[in-house]
Amino acid sequence: MDKNKYVDFVSDAFFLKCIGSVCNAYYEIKEDVSIEDLKGNGLDPFKTVFDIANRGLDFDSWIKGEVSRQADKTLNNKIGEFHQNLLGGVVGWTNLGVGDDSKLDLKKDDNSIFIELKNKYNTTNADSADKVRDKLENAIKRHPTATAYLAYIISKDNGSGQKVWNKRGRKVDERIRKIWGADVYGLVTGDKLALKKTWQALPIAISDYFKVEQKISKADMKKLIEHFGSALG
Repeated sequence: MDKNKYVDFVSDAFFLKCIGSVCNAYYEIKEDVSIEDLKGNGLDPFKTVFDIANRGLDFDSWIKGEVSRQADKTLNNKIGEFHQNLLGGVVGWTNLGVGDDSKLDLKKDDNSIFIELKNKYNTTNADSADKVRDKLENAIKRHPTATAYLAYIISKDNGSGQKVWNKRGRKVDERIRKIWGADVYGLVTGDKLALKKTWQALPIAISDYFKVEQKISKADMKKLIEHFGSALG
């Protein structure tokens, strides 16, 4: 059997499919957006005044900034989907997608592990954290030998780890945990270096996806490697 080119826990074809959904999103974003388009996403006219007055903007500059902000939010969501899709493609795991009774993102096929996956630690506020906790508690009630995780790739301290999720007002349960950084990929793939390998494969796979020479210079790659180290330890 030929060795995989990108990562060793999913096929090359599947890896390209996962990155393709993110790459395509960059080209689907409209740049010639009008104020009417923005209204369709819900605008706060109070924040608009504060933005313009405090940032020294004119109205047209504010529109450009708002388009950029909303586009960035869309792309961040796509990165979260990338991690979910990729990990859900590992043998022995299922991407639960939308509509599963558990309302969670990933599970091990033997029902021993359930995961709610976030891209960043700060995407869960107090209200949504309660809802996540409910889902994890329901999962271990339905599967008494299971462990349930709130997982996120980017942590506040730029590291990796896991611990019991102690939440105020909730009973402490060793089977409900938080896990973050490289430990998330390690849990699913069994390889503690899987997250790093995934990141290292991206420039090559993106170039292959577009069928062009690698777009990132050696000088920028050096800086990106330092950035990865500071962001994920």
